[in-house]
Amino acid sequence: MVPLNVAVVGATGAVGRQLIEVLAERAFPVDVLRLFASESSIGEFIDFQDKPVAVLALDDVAFVGSDVVFFCAGASVSTAYVDKAKAAGALCIDISLPWREDSESCLVAPEINGLQINRAKQRQLSCPDGVTTMLAVPLAALAQCAGLKQVVASSYEAVSGCGLKAVDELRLQCGELLNGRPAKNGIFPHQMAFNCLPQVGSFMDNGQTDHERQVELELRTLLGSHLTVAMTAVRVPVFYGHSASVYVEFDRPVTLAQLQDVLQQTGGIEWLDVPMDHEYPTPVDASGCDEITVGRLRMANEQGTAVQFFVALDNLRKGAATNMVQILEQVWAD
Repeated sequence: MVPLNVAVVGATGAVGRQLIEVLAERAFPVDVLRLFASESSIGEFIDFQDKPVAVLALDDVAFVGSDVVFFCAGASVSTAYVDKAKAAGALCIDISLPWREDSESCLVAPEINGLQINRAKQRQLSCPDGVTTMLAVPLAALAQCAGLKQVVASSYEAVSGCGLKAVDELRLQCGELLNGRPAKNGIFPHQMAFNCLPQVGSFMDNGQTDHERQVELELRTLLGSHLTVAMTAVRVPVFYGHSASVYVEFDRPVTLAQLQDVLQQTGGIEWLDVPMDHEYPTPVDASGCDEITVGRLRMANEQGTAVQFFVALDNLRKGAATNMVQILEQVWAD
């Protein structure tokens, strides 16, 4: 692959920093790397391939000469600058929420539809939510054995999904409580340390959160509009690593051997299912990895038409940064 000129917007945030690390780890051919962030970060330096790279200010000509721009900042920044990046001729890969539903942007999970992307026509690509990726990849694999009818999932999501300030809040709360002092809330509506909150996102009129709705919509986009999805998202006192319990109903009977075989052969999945030896997915073990760990697979009814399993992934790597780099690797593979 010819080295590319790469820009990262939101370079000093949790996902942006992780993305820069992933580019270096995977030895992606970068000719020129340009980093952009908010005004408070301008002038900082981030190391890339043993060289310091300055963080610059965004402006209307920031993307001239860039082949690809990773948008790791918030929705408002993406809304303001994606069109400018496309006008400069760059391919845009964005992780912010609004673009995942935009008709001009294509939702991409590398293992599912990455090879189908024509970068000459689709100049704006969206990375799914990390929970969507965690669920969609094994579900797409299982769909090779039988049609998917219904998915019921409960996600257990790390605080880093809310950014670095949320990580700091959990750390401070843990310290305060362990020293006999009350914990102060900031990012979260309740104490997060040693607690679980059945809320990720904002509640809508129907009692569902917008995050749960988004994951359901993204799963149907990637796996088929026919799919019935019921989602409950829980924020847990884990720093890094999402996990989920999943129930799947098929349109015909399947066997565990069939399902195990297809999961073990699917790229991007680490099979970890020896429960008697305490081997199964956990957020801690998934942290720092680029695979989705899958285990605790078992039948869920006597008819053989439903199964349950447990999954985990590093929400900053495979759930975001690694996934974005893998999208680029696939669409630029030729």
